[in-house]
Amino acid sequence: MRGRDGKARRLGEVPIPILTLLIVLLVTGPVLLALTDRGARPSADGPASLEQVVRRAGCELQEFDIDPGSNPPVSGRVDERVTAEDGSYVGRSAPSTLAATHALLHGRVLVQYRPELSERDVARLDRVVRRDPAGALLFETRTDMPQPVAATAYLTLMTCTRVDARTIEALRAFRDRRGNFGHGF
Repeated sequence: MRGRDGKARRLGEVPIPILTLLIVLLVTGPVLLALTDRGARPSADGPASLEQVVRRAGCELQEFDIDPGSNPPVSGRVDERVTAEDGSYVGRSAPSTLAATHALLHGRVLVQYRPELSERDVARLDRVVRRDPAGALLFETRTDMPQPVAATAYLTLMTCTRVDARTIEALRAFRDRRGNFGHGF
C-alpha cells in the first residue's frame, strides 16, 4: 500500500489525526451514547401491568374466575337476537342490560357512567370511545352501579371514582388488554 507521497506504507501505520479521532471516539462514544439513550429503554421491570396502571389511576380492578353477579355485570345470559352496536350512546338510549351483556360476551369492553356524572366528564369518556368505537360501548348505566365510572370486559371489572387523565389512561389500558376476552362465539 502506498501513501500520498508514493512511499510504501505498512498496514500497521495509521496517520496521527485518524488515530487521535479513534481514541476520542472510543473514550467519549459510550458516555455520549448512554446520555442520549436515557429513557429510550423500557424499565428493567418491563411495561406496567394493568393492575399497576389501574391502581396508579386511583381505580380498582377485579378479575373473576366465574360470574360473581357483580354490578355492573361481567357475564350473564345471552340472547343472540338482542344486540347492541359498538360506539358511544351519549345523547341516546343506552342498550338494554341484555344487549350490553351480549356485547360483553362477544369480547366488547363496556364503559358505563352514573347519570349524575358531570357533562365534562361524560365528554371526556365520549372522546375516548368516539376516536376508536370498534369493540367498545359507552353508555349511562342501567344497573344503578355504585361507582361513578366502570369498565367491564368478560369476567373483569374496573371501577373509578373520578374521571381525570390517569383514569383515561387506565380506561385505554383496560380496553387494550381486556378487549376480545369474550366467549369467542
